[in-house]
Amino acid sequence: MFVGHLAPAFVAKTIDREIPLWVLVFAALLLDLIWSGFVALGIERIAIEPGITAANPLDLRYVPFSHSLVAAGIWSLVAAMGYANFVQWGRVRGLALVVGGTVLAHWFLDLLVHRPDLPLMGTRMKVGLGVWAFPIPALTLELALFLGALWWMLRRGRLATRRLRIGLLVLAAVLLVVQVMAAFGPPPPSVTVVAVSGIAMPLVITATVYLLERNTGRGRVRS
Repeated sequence: MFVGHLAPAFVAKTIDREIPLWVLVFAALLLDLIWSGFVALGIERIAIEPGITAANPLDLRYVPFSHSLVAAGIWSLVAAMGYANFVQWGRVRGLALVVGGTVLAHWFLDLLVHRPDLPLMGTRMKVGLGVWAFPIPALTLELALFLGALWWMLRRGRLATRRLRIGLLVLAAVLLVVQVMAAFGPPPPSVTVVAVSGIAMPLVITATVYLLERNTGRGRVRS
């Protein structure tokens, strides 16, 4: 899953509008960023196996530190505690809960599409509902999550400026093109390419949202 992972960030923005959207986007993509870094360092292992599922050729052979349910819970707690350092203590509980929940939502969205390769703890009890076995339903699900959550945020979040809304729509259009190309294009040429792109994409997307907010009203909302 790619653009679908941004859905929790968009929904979370409507739950607590004071959290910058770029923080929520980073939280939504954090597990994939960690996973890609661990793959690049050789701590976790994947392989490219075309046909392993109809929609995705990646075989997650060893991912206990980024994509087990227990690990996702730990990273969610780390993200919540990290964000708590940047807000007033009187509001830490609610804000941290939203950020941590956005991180954790990533694992449950992966659960929908992955084959049984997501461990609950360590390398044990691997689960996955396997929607990636059906490419058109998988793509439809991902686009529905992304576009539905984006629509909900724009409708209910009431972002402060028209420029910010337009900027987010342009970014969304670019991401949709990338998603469709990835869905129907050839498999990645190497694990290294997967790892590097998995590090770069979350950082580029987060930085783009950050710049949009900074230059168009910092994500404020109308009261």
